[in-house]
Amino acid sequence: MTFLLYTVLVLLLLTLALLAWLVVRTGRDTPDRDALIRLQTRETDFQATSRLLQERTDRLEALQIENARLAAELDHERRADAEKVRLLKDAEARLKAEFENLANRIFEDKGRAFTEQNRERISSLLQPLREQLDGFRKRVDEVHKDGTEQSARLLEQVRQLQTLSNKVSDEANHLARAIKGDAKRQGDWGELIVERLLEASGLENGREYEVQPVLRAENGAAQRPDFVVHLPGGKSVIVDAKVSLTAYERSCNAESDEERRAALAAHVQSVRRHMTELRDKNYTALLGNRTLDFVLMCVPLEPAYQTALQAEPGLLYELAQSHVVITGPATLMITLKLIAQIWRRENENRHAEQIADRAGRLYDQVTLIVEAMAAAKKNLGDAAQCFDLALSRLQGGRGNLVGRVETLRKLGAKVNKPLPPSVLDQALTDEA
Repeated sequence: MTFLLYTVLVLLLLTLALLAWLVVRTGRDTPDRDALIRLQTRETDFQATSRLLQERTDRLEALQIENARLAAELDHERRADAEKVRLLKDAEARLKAEFENLANRIFEDKGRAFTEQNRERISSLLQPLREQLDGFRKRVDEVHKDGTEQSARLLEQVRQLQTLSNKVSDEANHLARAIKGDAKRQGDWGELIVERLLEASGLENGREYEVQPVLRAENGAAQRPDFVVHLPGGKSVIVDAKVSLTAYERSCNAESDEERRAALAAHVQSVRRHMTELRDKNYTALLGNRTLDFVLMCVPLEPAYQTALQAEPGLLYELAQSHVVITGPATLMITLKLIAQIWRRENENRHAEQIADRAGRLYDQVTLIVEAMAAAKKNLGDAAQCFDLALSRLQGGRGNLVGRVETLRKLGAKVNKPLPPSVLDQALTDEA
């Protein structure tokens, strides 16, 4: 890229030197004036080409920086999620091992003192706990697997963002030649491009976005925006495709600067007209406070979008004041990717709540076992010594099970019934 810029500068200096030489000869060689004029015209075209090249270079560097930032953020979040899942799985494995060891010891110690009926009773008490642990482990595995797969897909999609944008633009150029002059086909093609961007972003039709939903105004009139993209928290943003190809195509094929300037002015005016139509529809009022206070107007042909902004740099701010934000395919794809990422974080938080709920049920099950053992101790005088041993293993000594599950409750696990204070006091005293 740097070599290309140096080459352009060298060519520019050579052109200026040649121009100076021709100026010196102007007084002596009148027929060379026409050549000088042509050279000046070429120099002007060359300078315009250099500026356009610099702008495209800056745009590419900005996209590369944005891609690198998104990849770094994704890697950081993925590592944090993996660490959380690892801690939960370790806790689940330790709890399961402790409970299984406890059950085995209880059966072994009671083998000589308890009857078959007592063994069945203890087994029935522990069976729900085993089922809860199995469900907990399965859910943790699912969350870890889903998080890993989603992170890998997002990273790959970020890497392919620039390629996808270029592909969409190339396809748009080919289609533009086929549908120019037919407003209905242009509109259908624009909606198709935006829908493909929505699908590629990872959003799901009917869940995170809707295609041409029927919205009712206060007077009962029906309106059908192209797309409504939903956000977490009950909010939405409206996306509308607006195609301006006729004037843009004339500017590309213009044979003179005058024709090109006239076509560019018509292209900018066409974009303004679409903006005015979109503003007058007042889509944001149809959803009340459930929608953002602006509409995304997508020009699905990236060169047409860039050309309009280059011809009229203030157009972007002019549209924003009318609560209309103009975008091209690349900008819209980045926006949709961010929305999809927000939805993934929302779903992961919901999964974390489910895990906390399961941990609460696990705590409740431990409470039931403790209460059952305490009741059995009172009713089975002959087995008092065995129960004392079981209770001491459950709530006695440093790192006892009662102290661990109480720590889970303090960390935010949802429980329906706390452990008895007497049991907690004994367990926490031994823990200290």
